[in-house]
Amino acid sequence: MITNNPLPKLITFDGEARSGKGTVVQATKDYLRDHEGHNTMLIDAGQVFRVLVVAVGRAGVDVDDPDGIDAFLGDENNVQESVRLVKSVYRMSKEERDALLYTNEVGVNSAKIGGRPLSQEFKDNLLRKWLSDARDEGFEVVLLDGRTLEEVGTMLEQAGLCEFVMNLYFVCDSQIGARRTLGFATRSYDELTTSEQQAVDELVIQIDERNAKDRNRAVQAISRPVDAPLWALPDDAPSAVTTPPMFVVDTTAEMTIDTMTRPVSEVVAQVLKA
Repeated sequence: MITNNPLPKLITFDGEARSGKGTVVQATKDYLRDHEGHNTMLIDAGQVFRVLVVAVGRAGVDVDDPDGIDAFLGDENNVQESVRLVKSVYRMSKEERDALLYTNEVGVNSAKIGGRPLSQEFKDNLLRKWLSDARDEGFEVVLLDGRTLEEVGTMLEQAGLCEFVMNLYFVCDSQIGARRTLGFATRSYDELTTSEQQAVDELVIQIDERNAKDRNRAVQAISRPVDAPLWALPDDAPSAVTTPPMFVVDTTAEMTIDTMTRPVSEVVAQVLKA
């Protein structure tokens, strides 16, 4: 399709597990649509790896067998079937999608899948297709949620698929992230019951293991953007020192969801106006 639509502006929401970036990116999408009138697409790149966990599992491949994963992803028929599964997931209700993809087991195994080069290639090929579709369909802004996205954003811009205008890299204390995930955000760790503390401790271990694997994997390892200033929410954003502007966004402070998300949404809106 030949289009005269301008390239969509790409903003990436990168960072560590359970850092709040998924909550922030969804709130930012709603803010840009409802308050700024932007036609905005949200792409969850991390969800692709969760879909691949399901796909390899259905094929009887052991997620602890790297050679088996590589063989699965090296088969074009498996790749096409996985693409179809990705599409079917996007048509599911939130309840169906959460039940299929957003379990602790799938989350842990997605790090194993994400560490394989062919899985990153699979994801990048989908992103190229989705960015091309976004322009064809007239989306002004694309918000990309995932990991190692500074590298990916640069790759997509160099491919002529978008204008990479901002990268946000989220971090959070593991215990705070675990408490929020489990619904204990309004109580301190010491106020939790013994069983609740145990659940938090177990999730902290999973978070730390996931981040360690993502930092140490051979392909597209996560790392903080170089020279990006630290932005500790809910404080005001510091001055940007890079082009495109990049920030390390720390969500560790005790705060409401609106207090955490609104400053980011407003700064993103300002960047889009620049």
